[in-house]
Amino acid sequence: MAKQLKQGCTINGVIEFLTTGCRVYALSQTDSNYHLTSDEKWESDRHMLGPHRPVEPLKSILFPPRQGVGRLLEDAPHSSPKPAAVIGVKNCDLASLKIHDYVFRDTEPKDPYYIDLRNNTLIISCDCSRPCDVCFCTAVGDQPFPESGFDINISPLPNNQYVLESGSEKGKKALDSCSDLLEEASQDAMKARDTARKAVYKTVEEQAAVKGLDGNKNYQNAVTGSIESHLWERFAEDCVECGACNFVCCTCHCFLLADGRSATGTSERVKQWDSCLYKNFARVAGGANPRKYRAERLYNRFDKKFNFFKKVLNIYACDGCGRCIEACTGKIDIRDVLKEALDEA
Repeated sequence: MAKQLKQGCTINGVIEFLTTGCRVYALSQTDSNYHLTSDEKWESDRHMLGPHRPVEPLKSILFPPRQGVGRLLEDAPHSSPKPAAVIGVKNCDLASLKIHDYVFRDTEPKDPYYIDLRNNTLIISCDCSRPCDVCFCTAVGDQPFPESGFDINISPLPNNQYVLESGSEKGKKALDSCSDLLEEASQDAMKARDTARKAVYKTVEEQAAVKGLDGNKNYQNAVTGSIESHLWERFAEDCVECGACNFVCCTCHCFLLADGRSATGTSERVKQWDSCLYKNFARVAGGANPRKYRAERLYNRFDKKFNFFKKVLNIYACDGCGRCIEACTGKIDIRDVLKEALDEA
């Protein structure tokens, strides 16, 4: 059942109530960018729901860039993380959890660190109200508002009104706990929400169309059908193998395990992000490298996103967030690569 604020109540008051006792991850604005920041509590003077996704992907919380997974030669007990809440999650990040859940939670071997963080984190998502100019989620089968996968979703409306919905049992219990602040959403509120969503969807759709992309295109056939094309060499000429596209991507999940010394001198094993565009990413112990050329690594990145996961989960491992476009040092635009692949295939 959708809810809205009671007269005299504020969204800040509701969020403060919902996140009591939780470590809070929320959006803060720096110049024209929004960043995902970590704090002890929700601070209404600097935290916000945000009009679009932040620079940092949601995976940085549930699948940290560097995570200790045990000390060597020691039986260190595994302790559960403290409760956390992420506020302002946009649908591109929310949709990426389907990939991470499949990799770390739903298939063997399961990752207990990811599962614990997932179970102990309340996800409060929010509709996009002003998408980035690089967003193209509608072209890959998504939309700029959540429909599932959240615990609670907040839809901003005019005049500082909001529609709140639960998407899980955890979210329902959380909303029920603050029933004094909420009431059933009116038909006018629901209509206003739907109108706002349609407007933002159209904006993203038009942005994608400028690049020749739309939701009816078959990117799986485009990528597999262009495997022999020289387009991969052409785009690879601009790649500097920095790995930025992998690290800001909301779905990328490759990692390596490294053994070494911690700051205190103890032997420790850590799990840290890896990049499929690194030269030695696919190198095996004997020294052979099945993808020693940059163009092969670039193609592999697209094949994994638009072919492998389409076969495995029937979804693309790209949610159209556009972060890789902003982060790429070589100015490679994933939309341009897909358009050329479509044309050549």
